[in-house]
Amino acid sequence: MAAKRPTSNGLHPRLRAAEKRLIERYDHVTAIPNRLLFLSDFKRLRGRSGKGRLLALLTLCDARHYNEILRALGHAFSEEFVRAGLERLREMLPPEIAVYHVSVLSFAFVIEHEGTDVPELAREIADGFAHDLVVDDIPVRTKVGLGLMPLQAAAMDPAEVLRAVLVAAQDSRRSDAGIAFYNNRSDAAHRRAFTLLADLPKALKAKERQLSLAFQPRVDMATGACHGAEALLRWRHPTLGNVPPAEFIPLAEQTALIHPLTDWVLDHALAAAARLRDAGHRLKISVNASPLNLSEPGFDDKLFWALDKHGLETSALEIEFTEGTMAANQERATRQLERIRKAGIRVAIDDFGTGFSNLSYLRAIPADVLKIDQSFIRPLTVADSFMVQQILAMAHGLGLDVCAEGIETAEAFGLLRSLGCDEGQGYHIGRPMPEADLLHWLGGEYALAM
Repeated sequence: MAAKRPTSNGLHPRLRAAEKRLIERYDHVTAIPNRLLFLSDFKRLRGRSGKGRLLALLTLCDARHYNEILRALGHAFSEEFVRAGLERLREMLPPEIAVYHVSVLSFAFVIEHEGTDVPELAREIADGFAHDLVVDDIPVRTKVGLGLMPLQAAAMDPAEVLRAVLVAAQDSRRSDAGIAFYNNRSDAAHRRAFTLLADLPKALKAKERQLSLAFQPRVDMATGACHGAEALLRWRHPTLGNVPPAEFIPLAEQTALIHPLTDWVLDHALAAAARLRDAGHRLKISVNASPLNLSEPGFDDKLFWALDKHGLETSALEIEFTEGTMAANQERATRQLERIRKAGIRVAIDDFGTGFSNLSYLRAIPADVLKIDQSFIRPLTVADSFMVQQILAMAHGLGLDVCAEGIETAEAFGLLRSLGCDEGQGYHIGRPMPEADLLHWLGGEYALAM
């Protein structure tokens, strides 16, 4: 049988395949073994039963900081930054320890250690990165995370181990020492967050209506008349049950999912407003907007289109946003809010008192209503009403109406009314309720202690 001929580059096919495998298993930036070779070497790295070993994973900084470096100084500098991080790490490791470049910013290695305490070597590494890396004479700040995970002799999936120790490295950024062991509870939280993000697009389209709205009434404090309601999003997950908005909305804001989610809320809230109008109740429905919504080009046009779709006047809608919105997207958010207000949609600053509360901030925001956060209202008594009085005076001085959130007692309602608060919402007035219950509530004899 004739031997195979050499390829055009002079290499035998087997040699060429071996060369390809070698290239695939070494990182082109650092020239050290990469993730594929780590997975291949894992059984050897894990060692034998009875010998204590820890898998360590070091991340040089978070992705946002790295992107800032990349934007400001370019790819070549960013790669030099990674190489400088590897060089510093190697200076602190014994020469026999193999280092693997398992992701853009992460290096994995195995150290021998018995017990559950933090190894001294790990502390030395974390301390060694306390100083800036100098790249091309430019000092670059690092915020390393060092994750640790014991390697057991039992069968373990190497990819899963690498994922778990990466979770530990991410958790370590929340500790002063910058070091963390793998924690199953924290990992479960990460997995739950991933599940929610993966299932949210399905919920937006689900025929079984996983998503729903609850409506909390808002009343005129002087007369007790209900003139509006806030639309509050609810999610009943098919396996996880009721998921709090405070859990899944921040996750959606980290992705593009916040845009279709806000669209869903807007469409369903205005549809409810139209049905309530047809039943004889002209309520202003408040919808919460994310900072990302107000920085989205054409968000104002989207509001006008949705109102037209449901045959509603602009006065039927109020947009609420938190204080942090403007701090991050001042110019575009201001333009959008000015156009929204000019068209007749009311604008409310939500959760006032929890963020950038200052006079210059308030003067710059195109708004109609300031909503005092419930943390000021729930414990409200005559003795501690000073802060609320100051907020009321400041808002009224700027021409803003004030709505108090979290009114839970008749005493708090009466005190806020005597102080001149314009609007209110809370359990004393009405709990968040489905549309059908709100219609019944509006048609009944609801009464407030005036």
